[in-house]
Amino acid sequence: EGYIFIDNVGPIFVNGLTIEKASKQIIGRLSSIYAGLTGPHPNTFAQVNLGNLRSIKVNIVGEVNFPGTYTLPSLATVFNALYLAGGPSEKGSFRDIRVIRENKTVATIDLYEFLTTGEQKSNIRLQDQDVILVKPYLKRVDLTGDVKVPALFEMKERETLADLLRYCGGFTDMAYQHRIKVVRKTDKEFAVAEVTRNAFNSFQLQDGDMIKVEPVLNRFANRVEITGAVFRPGIYELTEGMTLRDLIEKADGIRED
Repeated sequence: EGYIFIDNVGPIFVNGLTIEKASKQIIGRLSSIYAGLTGPHPNTFAQVNLGNLRSIKVNIVGEVNFPGTYTLPSLATVFNALYLAGGPSEKGSFRDIRVIRENKTVATIDLYEFLTTGEQKSNIRLQDQDVILVKPYLKRVDLTGDVKVPALFEMKERETLADLLRYCGGFTDMAYQHRIKVVRKTDKEFAVAEVTRNAFNSFQLQDGDMIKVEPVLNRFANRVEITGAVFRPGIYELTEGMTLRDLIEKADGIRED
């Protein structure tokens, strides 16, 4: 119920407190009738223990794999409830999950914050009769090619290509990073946009965009090769003004045979 009642002390409100904070509050109130609890040399001691957890009922609705009413411990959080419900479904939003309490939205959860940074600042503790609503996604893009996590990504309004690259973990070591191709659906057909690196932070994505990060070309810009009867055959850097004699000298010269 959010409080405990002690004779000669009265009600002590502990709703929402940790065991540590509740213990300090309870013992602090008890010290008003038991002076030995405090001071430099206490001779009276009190200990607070948790007997068992109260249960709460939470309704999970919308685009989740297993919607329904769940009975949870009173210390359960939004993430605990979503885990039991199987998480958002294929059409569900990972970025607009709402906790409704007494017909008011008390929290909006963006799971990408947790999945990309590990932060749980929006993972609030649930109360009895809370409703968790998972809405359908509004914008989703398809990222393929040389990125660390190619997948379907849900994007918010005004999020850019740079945000998408942050969510996927960035480029692989073989990615061509100077320009990215985006295939976008128009009213009647598809169109291609080429986004250069200096525009990653300003290019806003739309629902249905298909982004492909291509690999660097399998070729060299400044390579020459020498083989045969030299001491060090192989590939060498082509420098400006380099002659055949320079290349043979780099290969440590011609062998005796």
